[in-house]
Amino acid sequence: MTDASGQCSASADGLPFVSIVVAAYNSEKVLPRCLDCLQAQDYPDYEILVVDNASTDGTRSVADREGVTVLDEPRRGWPAARNRAWHLSRAPLIANIDADCFAEPSWLSQLVARILSDETIGCAVGRTKVEAGKTLAERFYAGLDPFNIEKYVNNTARAHGRQTPWGGGNNILRREVVEAVGGYDALTFTSGADREFHRRFESATPYRTVYAPDAVIWHVVRGSCREFFRNSAKYAADAVINGQHDPALEAYRRDYVRRNLFAIFRNSAGFVYRTLRWLVRKDTKERVAQTVFWTAQSLGALYGTYQGHRRLHRTRRSDE
Repeated sequence: MTDASGQCSASADGLPFVSIVVAAYNSEKVLPRCLDCLQAQDYPDYEILVVDNASTDGTRSVADREGVTVLDEPRRGWPAARNRAWHLSRAPLIANIDADCFAEPSWLSQLVARILSDETIGCAVGRTKVEAGKTLAERFYAGLDPFNIEKYVNNTARAHGRQTPWGGGNNILRREVVEAVGGYDALTFTSGADREFHRRFESATPYRTVYAPDAVIWHVVRGSCREFFRNSAKYAADAVINGQHDPALEAYRRDYVRRNLFAIFRNSAGFVYRTLRWLVRKDTKERVAQTVFWTAQSLGALYGTYQGHRRLHRTRRSDE
């Protein structure tokens, strides 16, 4: 509900209105399920904003049929897509989820409860799980549990002096946080803007980020060497860009190329060893395939590191 000033007020039971932002790019196949899950939330007062991020398939048609608010953002990348929605929303709380994720019914209620539990909390990050896979590649990806920030919470506290890692695909933010720093840096990033955004708002505001383990969503399973390579390259390139803002990350990345070259050598040797064991029925196809998938990820990381440095070089030249 909206008051006379255009700001959204609390619902009848005192809970604040929430805008759920769904960044969607070529999401025709997964968006219907994503929206079905969002429309089944047990939270009393919210809206769904789908941002069509220059899709070339039927993403917009799907969103239009679901009766949600649909926005267009021609500049590619979820940072630009979410910024577009934030400028329209007047809700005091803004939740983010990607189109290839499916929220459990209590997801939004859990996020809201966590962020309202302490007035110093500016962002709450939920738990993202991966659906079970069927193929060798899908089972490998699901087994990685790549979005599980629980395994990083304690390490992050020691390494970076903070309790919760960054998480952009499953979170909720106070409007004051977004307005204080102007949203994500969509000029520099097409993805991976979380780290820089959180550092910026945590230094500019009194708010902090916390973990909400009961706010659960499920990420669609992936499964191919090409996809492992592409995603690893994307994350590595983003990490290079983030390194200029984060000395701790830059120190970690100094040894990045050497470690990935060693990983390629190790997994290539492992492929030969495990194949020979599989031929005599002393190993499994899954373990043979793992060496191939790990190699694809390491190759992607090297390529992404190269691309990230190229982007930095172009940016610096354009600033001169």
